[in-house]
Amino acid sequence: MTTKSYKTELRERIVLARADGYSSAEVSKLFRVSKRSVERYWRSYVESGSVLPKQRGGYRRSRLEAHDDTLRRWISEEPDLTLEEIRQRCLDELSVQIGTTALWQRLDHLGLSLKKNAARRRAESA
Repeated sequence: MTTKSYKTELRERIVLARADGYSSAEVSKLFRVSKRSVERYWRSYVESGSVLPKQRGGYRRSRLEAHDDTLRRWISEEPDLTLEEIRQRCLDELSVQIGTTALWQRLDHLGLSLKKNAARRRAESA
C-alpha cells in the first residue's frame, strides 16, 4: 500500500490555521489529518518557510556530498575505521547527522571500502 502526500493547498490551509492560534489537535480534527502531520507541516514551515512535500523515491542528494574529500582522507589515514566511528565523526566534526546505511551507500558510491575485520574471518575452514 502506498500513501500519497497531501496536496500543497491543504498543507497551506493547515499551516494558516495553526498560525491563527489553533492547537495541533484542533487543526487535525478540523482538516481530518493526524496531529503528527499538522506538527510536521508546521515545523517545516517554521524552519524553511515551505510546506512542499519532500521528494519520494528516486535519488536524493547525500548530506555528505560536500564532504567527499574529507571522507576519503579519513579512510586513507585510518582504514580500520568502523561505519559507526565515521558516522560519529560526521556528527562531531562536520555537524552532519546521517544514518549508518546512508553513510555506507555514500562510501560505496565513492568506491571506498573499509578494512575487513580479521577476527571475523577466522571462522573460515582451514
